[in-house]
Amino acid sequence: MKIESMFQKNINRPINGVIKVGQNDSESLKQELEEYIITKELRRHFNTFFDNYSKAIDHPTDKIGIWISGFFGSGKSHFLKMLSYLLSNQEVAGRHAVDFFKDKFDDPMMYATVARCTNIPTESILFNIDIEGPINKDRTAVLRVFAKVFYNHLGFYGEDLKIAKLERFVDQRGKTDAFRKVFEEVNGAPWIETRASYAFFEDDIVSVLQSVLGMSETAARNWFNGEENADMSIKQLVEEIKTYVDSKGKDFRLLFCVDEVGQYIGDDSDLMINLQSIVEEVGSKCRGKVWVMVTSQEAIDSVIKISGDDFSKIQGRFNTRLSLSSASVDEVIKRRILEKTEDADALLRMVYDKEHAVLKNLFTFSEAVLDIKGYADGAEFSATYPFVPYQFIIIQKVLVEIRKHGNSGKHLSGGERSMLSAFQEAAQRVQGKDENALVPFAQFYDTVHTFLESPIRRVIDRCQTAADKHDGLEKRDVSVLKLLYLVRYIDDIKANIDNISTLMVDDMRADKIILRREIAESLERLERQNYVARNGDKYSFLTDEEQDIAIDIRNTSVDSATIVQSIGQTIFSEIYPSKKYKYIKYDFAYDQYIDETLVGAATGGVRLRFVTVASDYYNVPEANLIMDSLVNNEAIVLLSSAVQYFEELETAAKIRKYIKQKNVSQLPESIQD
Repeated sequence: MKIESMFQKNINRPINGVIKVGQNDSESLKQELEEYIITKELRRHFNTFFDNYSKAIDHPTDKIGIWISGFFGSGKSHFLKMLSYLLSNQEVAGRHAVDFFKDKFDDPMMYATVARCTNIPTESILFNIDIEGPINKDRTAVLRVFAKVFYNHLGFYGEDLKIAKLERFVDQRGKTDAFRKVFEEVNGAPWIETRASYAFFEDDIVSVLQSVLGMSETAARNWFNGEENADMSIKQLVEEIKTYVDSKGKDFRLLFCVDEVGQYIGDDSDLMINLQSIVEEVGSKCRGKVWVMVTSQEAIDSVIKISGDDFSKIQGRFNTRLSLSSASVDEVIKRRILEKTEDADALLRMVYDKEHAVLKNLFTFSEAVLDIKGYADGAEFSATYPFVPYQFIIIQKVLVEIRKHGNSGKHLSGGERSMLSAFQEAAQRVQGKDENALVPFAQFYDTVHTFLESPIRRVIDRCQTAADKHDGLEKRDVSVLKLLYLVRYIDDIKANIDNISTLMVDDMRADKIILRREIAESLERLERQNYVARNGDKYSFLTDEEQDIAIDIRNTSVDSATIVQSIGQTIFSEIYPSKKYKYIKYDFAYDQYIDETLVGAATGGVRLRFVTVASDYYNVPEANLIMDSLVNNEAIVLLSSAVQYFEELETAAKIRKYIKQKNVSQLPESIQD
């Protein structure tokens, strides 16, 4: 059976893998509402939220702050958006939002609570503060964003508080239509289209203010050229919010749903206090009729770099704290993308019963920190196929680390990629294969490639070009390099040959011995071409800068005699420091040799000689060695070439020499590390 025909839903259907709070076209909203999965974890969070929210309907409260945290890709933005849809209960494709959820809650009482809350007239202001906020942040930046989105919601020009407050003043006097009509007569263009450029139309605006509001020309020009009207305090804004809410009726609710607050605030305590003050004033004055819900990568105590009373105050303002974990994402992916047809499920369970021993052997990791492994049983095999359970754990960490390192973080945190889209795209690439195929971990690189900083893409692209031309590299080498980039910052899996081979498995019929040999050959070619570095048995991806340094280090010359001497010191000082060999009750002194060099003083007795790969003696036939041993009264030990000890010691010596020659402290931190 082809993989593409295994899924209940078309794997190629368009999916909003990323939830953007500003995206609200009807078709996208319909799909989001229809396909939204309420997992076991989300069920608890919905229950906690609506329990607290519904209580405020009958009992006014100042505890109106909601803090939703979760790692990148955990679905916190989607959760916030769903709360916004539900509570405002907007109509989508002829149905109210709450109707889409009727079959999603298995608890009738829970749905009844949700339905009651959605019956209350509610408006929601949903926005990403990182997008709406000013580039230059000062201590009142959060206040200005709240004012901006509030005025925009009312139909005023929130981008400029001076104009917004003018429009508000005109509207309160019931003269909005007259103002716009007269302005268009004077200016020739509609006010809505022109107001962003109001500074260029002083005479027109002054004329309209005189005509509509009865202001004198002097007063109108003083207003136009003054700056005091652009200022606003938290108290003033909340008073305006309260006035608006009260004007809509006693049951009306207004929601501020703010995405990415944690990222916007960062470790700026002034911005955090600004947010806390807004929430405090809203809670105090509006008493449960206005709510502030925010999302953050981190829990509130991780974002706040404040101690003592201020910390307690801020925590108190966000009394409801909901934390989304990885378990929720796994369940969503399995149900929204990977859910199988009955025939496919039966086939895959049969395949697992037949191949479970093979699969267990294929997915065994060495020296792994996390409990990462293959499939537990046939049910898990069917639920995750064509993926492997470990991939759900590791890809989350990869996306978080990519976000932290380099320019990619900015794009990823803006919601350009998600776990959902990563798994869908990876599945699409193997959809033409049969039930023996598996998705190798390297496949996930392609889902983030275009969002990586150019130096990383340049390395991969250069490797691809060389492989296409068979210029010292082969096709498989590119996939290995992509994989090494993905696990570059992941400490949970050691990037040795065994683990790399496991991560590269793309078919359950793969011969792991042959695969391991092929991976070893790929790593050897990549290392030779300076795309990767090896430290012991661990391999790592090299950036352009790191490659330049690797070449310089490789070209640094060191005396091989120094390496041999170092080996001798290690053997005779640390591993076998005794100067005598004890036989029964007798001690026999012996001379210590490393290659042709005597270590320490000669005793004239028997010899113990260790031979390294640097010695001409290393390639002498075994029969000759036996003869020399008898003639010279010595024991000869050849150090195995299976372990690349000499190359590692040589590299270490080259690095030490390179560091001495360079002013390392002047190099970028990434290079120093």
